Amino acid sequence: MLSIGEFSKICKVSTKTLRYYAEIGLIMPNEINPETGYRYYAIEQLETMLLIIRLKSYNFSLEEIKQIIESGELYEEKLYVALTQKREAIRFYLLYMQSR
Repeated sequence: MLSIGEFSKICKVSTKTLRYYAEIGLIMPNEINPETGYRYYAIEQLETMLLIIRLKSYNFSLEEIKQIIESGELYEEKLYVALTQKREAIRFYLLYMQSR
């Protein structure tokens, strides 16, 4: 288990960001110590966090990212569709900017 500080350093996001992501249900700590309130993340959660970071870099909203992550069995299909739609939106935007 990784403390929230360790997890944030590995993922290069602030602890404030991790707390906010937990608040909106994007990525929850694997464990919260009931006595201290300390948050702990499992090493396996690094993959999810890295996906969140990658999708944010592609300009996905947190809500879009949450929907992709929550899609469960259809995860890969949902991700493919979302990436295709985002690519088309960017292409449309670039065409629009060129025509100005």
